[in-house]
Amino acid sequence: MSSSLKNDNNDNYSKIKIGDTAPDFELLDTNQEFHKLSNTKDNQTILAFFPAAGSPVCTTEMCNFRDNLNSLKEMNIEILGISVDSPFANKVFAEHHHLNFPILSDYNRETIEKYDVVMPNLGKLKDYKAAKRAIFIVDNDKKIKYKWVSDNPRLEPNYEEIRKAIS
Repeated sequence: MSSSLKNDNNDNYSKIKIGDTAPDFELLDTNQEFHKLSNTKDNQTILAFFPAAGSPVCTTEMCNFRDNLNSLKEMNIEILGISVDSPFANKVFAEHHHLNFPILSDYNRETIEKYDVVMPNLGKLKDYKAAKRAIFIVDNDKKIKYKWVSDNPRLEPNYEEIRKAIS
């Protein structure tokens, strides 16, 4: 299944394509426990990359996923939020907003490199590599079935399109 949304970036230059095997990763959650994509159950997984824990758009996005999690769990869907923030900053963010899914720290920025979602500057922070706002849906065979990447950190994903891509 391909995304009907036009990515902000030209997908012809992106490393990861729909149908590719999702790159594995091992990242720390807010309790400093490791999560590996390859260890997720045989179900679909939403990887929600976001630029900065606590920023307004990231908060809105993660809270949208939180509020829809019960219906997604019924559909056997896992959500993993991923940012370059430390596990400590992510913990404060997750607890403050009662996020009920793992928020993972890509503090060494290896996973954003693997998924080709590196934002080279964050606002006025030049050369600060953050995650672009991006959504990947990984099917139960660990293949990318949906992809949305934005060069604009203020742009939220289309939640209805994500829901349709899951079903």
